Amino acid sequence: MKPVKRRANAVLAAAAGLFALALALKYNYPGSSMVTGLLTITEASLAGGVADWFAVTALFRRPLGFPYHTALIPRNRERVIRALSQAVEQDFLSKQAIKARLNQANLLDKLFAYSQSTAMRPIVKGGIEKAITELAETIDPTAIAKLGERVFKLLLRRQSLVPYVTAGITWTLQQGKDREIYGAIVDKLTVLVRQPETRDAIYRYLEQIIDKTANTNWLSGLITGFLEMTDGINLTDATNALHQELIKAVDELADEQHPVCLWFQEELGKIIVRLETPEWKRTIDNWKDELLNRIELAEPLSALAEAVLTACAQPTVYRGYVVDWLTAQAANYWQQFKENAALKNQAEDYLKSLILKVVDQEHALIGKIASRALNKLSDEDLNQFIEDKAGEDLDWIRINGVIIGGLVGVGMAIIRLL
Repeated sequence: MKPVKRRANAVLAAAAGLFALALALKYNYPGSSMVTGLLTITEASLAGGVADWFAVTALFRRPLGFPYHTALIPRNRERVIRALSQAVEQDFLSKQAIKARLNQANLLDKLFAYSQSTAMRPIVKGGIEKAITELAETIDPTAIAKLGERVFKLLLRRQSLVPYVTAGITWTLQQGKDREIYGAIVDKLTVLVRQPETRDAIYRYLEQIIDKTANTNWLSGLITGFLEMTDGINLTDATNALHQELIKAVDELADEQHPVCLWFQEELGKIIVRLETPEWKRTIDNWKDELLNRIELAEPLSALAEAVLTACAQPTVYRGYVVDWLTAQAANYWQQFKENAALKNQAEDYLKSLILKVVDQEHALIGKIASRALNKLSDEDLNQFIEDKAGEDLDWIRINGVIIGGLVGVGMAIIRLL
């Protein structure tokens, strides 16, 4: 119980006690004018206190169970809530009041002050980690793969490859990487020609030549058959001989003074010049577009997306790396933003204009929210809410009733004495 409420109860109890004392004195001294005056004063004081107690209590409850025009607030609950909601919406939080307060406030300064007074890095890191986990659990890797494929192909179609090809060849020649590329090609050829599959391919090729020659006319067939019967054509020996010659020829390509090596270097330089012509540009771009139409990236991208999402959906080293990197990037961008005065002013203006726009369009939500919140209160909670907001004034009404009633009693006693 509040101190003022206890005081009001004590004042009313004191008035009742004084009235009882005056009645006792009146009974013992019926002819005393002073006792009569005291009774008049205490009677009026008690009547004023009881009347104000009744009036104040009748706002919220039924005093002593009296049902007539009592418990006014619970009985008029809807009107009270509507009036309070309208007061909040139109008076306390009106559009003009919100706009005036918003124009005076500096939102970003308050945000900066809060970020400096609070350990923001753990909060930001926790938010990023939670967001990554939720995204990883809800995102469909197939959808991501399809979107990634469309975006990747769209970007490549809009971008010509000629400048990148030219820059790559130029850098290769400047750094002497052309010899490394040529050497890598020769090394790959060296490995390929030494494989048994290459010898088998030579053997099949010779067989096709013999079959083709034998079927040319009857004379060629007769001669080819005779040579085979007399072992004049030994495919195995011919294949081995050609295979060894091929290996020898490829080994000779490794020489930097070999004509093929010199031709390769020369052609790379010529390609740079040819790439400047519209025909070559068009050819390369057409080749790029045809390649993009043929290749399917959805399946590998889907597998990649699924692996990444799986790694991010649970506490792993990979997710830790991503979270730490994003946290560091956020801190870096935040510091740059704080140091950029022009950007801060622009952001402040944009933020205020956005809030003002929301206030203009959705201001009625304030009253609806207040009404919804008040409707959740029970009758007793609503009474307590209004009593708390009224503060001590309601209890002072009761005290004033006792005092004013007593003053009226003094006046009446004086009139009787006169």
